[in-house]
Formats: sequence, C-alpha cells, structure tokens
Amino acid sequence: MVHWVGHEKDHIISIWSSLKKDVIGPKVLERMFVVYPWTQKYFPFDGKFKAEDHPVKVHADKVVSALDIAVAHLDSVKDNFTELSKKHADIFHVDVENFKLLADCFIIELAHCLQVKFTPEVQVAWEKFFKVVVDALSKEYH
Repeated sequence: MVHWVGHEKDHIISIWSSLKKDVIGPKVLERMFVVYPWTQKYFPFDGKFKAEDHPVKVHADKVVSALDIAVAHLDSVKDNFTELSKKHADIFHVDVENFKLLADCFIIELAHCLQVKFTPEVQVAWEKFFKVVVDALSKEYH
C-alpha cells in the first residue's frame, strides 16, 4: 500500500474530477504513439493514431475508465487492477515499460493542460499516482 502525504490525494482527486477526460485521454495516447512509435504495435488501429481517430478515442475511454477506478481507490489500486494486469500480461503481452511511457505522456499532457496550476507539489503527487498505477498494472507479470 502506498503512503500518501500532505495534500497528494486532494490534488489527484480534484484535478482528475476537473479534467475533460474525453479530450485529454486521446491526446495522451496520440502523444505516446508519436513520441514512442513502437507502442503502436499493440494496437490494430489501421494506421489511425491521431487523437481524433475513432480507435484512439475508444481505447482512451478504456484507459480513462481504468484511471477513474484508480483515483476512486487510491489506497487499493493494486487490488483493483489485478484482472487488468492479467489481461495485459497474458492476452496482450504488453511490455511493462510501455505503462511507464504512457504515464510519462499523461504527466506531460497534465502539465500542458493545467499550466500554472501544475506546481511542483502537484507534479509530485501525479508522479506518485502513476508509479502506483504502473506497479499495479505490472503486478501479474511473471
């Protein structure tokens, strides 16, 4: 279990609830596909890797829904991600490093969206959150 300090939970919950997730999710995926093009190999998107492309929006909804669960259960992310981790390990065979890349892209997009509100304290909270998410997604790998 992670130990949240200060206002970390508050930063995550308040910012997450204020985001336009249907906008940020696809932008994050597009950023990952552009900056780390090898990540495209896990997605049968027929060359459609832009934020406005339907397959990207559909997968972004799945990512955002999973993150909704993580934000709602900040003290038990691993427990809530067991099945998702198994699926990514056993069915999709996603390299766990890709979870870190996606997390990095999320943090960059958050900084871009929030700008002045993305203080060092807020960044630390989000870095910690995504480390927890990446660890949870990596849990079922052998």
